[in-house]
Amino acid sequence: MLKDLLLDILDILFPLLLYQFVILTKPSINRTQKCQMLLGLLCGTAIVLSMLFPTKITNDFDGDLRSIPLIISVLYGGYIGGVVSFTCFLICRYFIGLDGFFISFFASSIICAFAYLFVTHFDKRPPRTRFIICMSLSLVAFIILWCASIFSYQAREFSTISTILQICLLQLLTMCMSVFLMEVTIKTKSMQEQIIRTEKLNITSQLAASVAHEIRSPLTSIKGFLQLMLHNAEGKNKGYLEISMAELKRAEYIINDFLNFAKPQIETVEVFTICQILNQIKESVFTFAQTNNVKLDVNSEQNLWIQADQFKIKQALIYIIKNSIEASMISQGQVSIKAYRKLNKVCIQICDNGTGMTSEELMRLGTPFYSTKTNGTGLGLMVAFRIIQAVSGKLEFQSVKGKGTTALVIFPAVADHK
Repeated sequence: MLKDLLLDILDILFPLLLYQFVILTKPSINRTQKCQMLLGLLCGTAIVLSMLFPTKITNDFDGDLRSIPLIISVLYGGYIGGVVSFTCFLICRYFIGLDGFFISFFASSIICAFAYLFVTHFDKRPPRTRFIICMSLSLVAFIILWCASIFSYQAREFSTISTILQICLLQLLTMCMSVFLMEVTIKTKSMQEQIIRTEKLNITSQLAASVAHEIRSPLTSIKGFLQLMLHNAEGKNKGYLEISMAELKRAEYIINDFLNFAKPQIETVEVFTICQILNQIKESVFTFAQTNNVKLDVNSEQNLWIQADQFKIKQALIYIIKNSIEASMISQGQVSIKAYRKLNKVCIQICDNGTGMTSEELMRLGTPFYSTKTNGTGLGLMVAFRIIQAVSGKLEFQSVKGKGTTALVIFPAVADHK
């Protein structure tokens, strides 16, 4: 039996390797329903292979490693992945035979139920925590199957403690390798997305710098000649020239602002409190929120100190908060802003009850010229991403279509400043 279990490990790992290959070579397939269904199908394939090869099962509870892909599909594939793989198991088990079918179904259902307890926010947990959860569930599954085998009088292979330990170690080893493959896939995919986003932003930055430079050169010449003409100008001509100079200065400001869209300049670095910034922002956007019938609620802990360009951070937060207000205008809108400290990080949570976004829309947030608004350009949020990244911060979004969006801004905290 142990020899069969060793061969069975290949039946489990091969579909997971195929999943990794597809995910990393097909950019269109991402963490969406398609991705979950794909993982569910491949884990279902692993379950079928585990039950049929190297030999068809004769004992439901010690002849294969089916519980491992079942747990993986539930945790990494969510509800959809778990249902698909469990359906594959039921179909295969039905065609093998009805002898012991209901006990096997009951035991596998309990394993799935335990796994589903950890599905919520599983992908948001640290990799180490995910690893511990998977290994713990593998151990729980082994105990459940062992108890089921005793109940169904199929425990002949579990007659010695050494055999029990060997099977348990093989279960844990296979789960360890499976989790490693999944974590490598997630990390590599995340790096790919980050590289693609960085390339897009760099192209926008180069384009903006080129355009700004080409426009700024002739404007500098025009400005110089207008200043010379102002010395000898009189009457209406002088007034016209002064207006022209003012408009040129405004054009220069617009060009600099355009350059900032792609590459924000962190000019003045200082230590300040988030509470101070949020109070200023509340005063700035309060009228805008009231005009659009959106209730604005701001709460902040004291002594949340960060080190950055105060003006730029304020600019980035205003972009995010205004987006939340605009998304909440179609109903009785409410935008809640909460600032708090978590370990050595300062977190600002901005929640709204607006239209929300799909997972595909969330993935594209922050890319140049992409916006969910009909008249939006997407540049404001792009600037917010760049400003926050420039001070070693992080901007994350969570959203459910029709239920609202939560933006989480994270900054490195500094020691209490006197």
